[in-house]
Amino acid sequence: MMAFLSPWDLAAICGGYWHLDHVPSTFFKGAKINSLDIDSNELFFALKGANKDGHDFVTRLKPPAAAVVEQPVSIALVPQLIVPSTQDALQRLAHAFACETDAVKIAITGSVGKTGTKEMLAGCLSQFDKTHANIGNLNNHLGVPLTLLSIPRELSYLVTEMGMNHKGEIAPLSQMVRPDIAIITKIAESHIGYLKSIEAVAKEKAKICAGLSPDGCLIIPRDDACYPLLKKAAQKANIKHIISFGRHQKSTVQLLSRTVNDTGKLAGSQIISFAIEDNTYSFTLGMRAEHWAINALSVIAAGYFIGLDINQICTALQQQGELEGRGVAIELSINSHPILLIDDAYNASPSSLKAAIADAANRPQPNKMFVFSDMLELGEFSDEMHFDLVPEILKAQPSCVVLIGAAMKQLKVPLQHISTLHVFDTLDQAKLILPSLVDDADIILVKGSHGSGAHLLVQFLKSLSDKEIANVI
Repeated sequence: MMAFLSPWDLAAICGGYWHLDHVPSTFFKGAKINSLDIDSNELFFALKGANKDGHDFVTRLKPPAAAVVEQPVSIALVPQLIVPSTQDALQRLAHAFACETDAVKIAITGSVGKTGTKEMLAGCLSQFDKTHANIGNLNNHLGVPLTLLSIPRELSYLVTEMGMNHKGEIAPLSQMVRPDIAIITKIAESHIGYLKSIEAVAKEKAKICAGLSPDGCLIIPRDDACYPLLKKAAQKANIKHIISFGRHQKSTVQLLSRTVNDTGKLAGSQIISFAIEDNTYSFTLGMRAEHWAINALSVIAAGYFIGLDINQICTALQQQGELEGRGVAIELSINSHPILLIDDAYNASPSSLKAAIADAANRPQPNKMFVFSDMLELGEFSDEMHFDLVPEILKAQPSCVVLIGAAMKQLKVPLQHISTLHVFDTLDQAKLILPSLVDDADIILVKGSHGSGAHLLVQFLKSLSDKEIANVI
């Protein structure tokens, strides 16, 4: 879509002017915020960050690129669009693109499951028509506009994940995108350290209604304790359609049953049966844990509101497998010993860690090893929520537990009766002992917040493997 916007249109939308009337002679094919990524005729937004100022890198650019700046850089070689705020200009341009597209726009937020649901929904919709979504977890005040600026002109479905750390971040993203459909996956303890209560988290997530079309649809988890609050927020915003999903018998899309298959070619998958109105359906999902079954229902709910054929949605969902960092099972061979590594190390909250433990406990491998690093962003609730993991860990009966970080180390005493228990201050300390522990493990679950480095332990364990045999369901 960027390729159809003239330099004069760019200036008008961004609220700026071309420095010294040096107007580019080209249309731009893209927009970025990293000068190292600028390629040929692309637009560079010189953002001012906490540690770096994009204006310091404008001189690296070469024509036919151009820069959006707040003050001119005197020795720059490229045209410069002067604006009051580069971040505001980025977001204004993104909003213009969102308003221009004819695509059905679906926004996704929630405490957990956002990125996985986004990937599942985008994969499903792409089986129907052209679909565009955030790359990775580019879901904040910069990631969402960059996603919008990369949308093609011809598009049927736009899927945007919206994340937050603090109060007041969801509403502007929703108002920028103006979604036709919004999905809230689940309300949990993520970011409770900043927002102080689950109810406050729910109220912030419900702000996705701020930009939602009144003729649109809010899709919310019926089993969630905050369901009444979410529904009330939608009603207050005069949202015409509210669809729920979950096990609850009053769910619009109701989960009837799920059966995990741990044998044969479909090992690690689950057969899901669900109902919409008076009709029942079933399909096989290549993602083993229960929360993926629930998240799949939200995807089905979105397709149902759009008007897609439910059986075709089920067929599309059957193509979905586990996601890297979010529960993918990897077969390794370490010292010629086969091990199933569960990589759930992208991030962690109390709810997601408990779900990961429950999933590991239900797997058939007998000798289970848990490797956990600290959960972050829990603030004053950190100690309490780490201790709340103890019953779940003990119930799973792991043969070995490795705890890393100041918060996890506190669980040493309540977990002291586990046959093999190790606690460490740092990842490097853990790496020294892990190679001596893996021979006694049939399955290793690695889980922790991204900031506490659990994903680095996954990389380390994979590096020990004689051969990474396969990425399995």
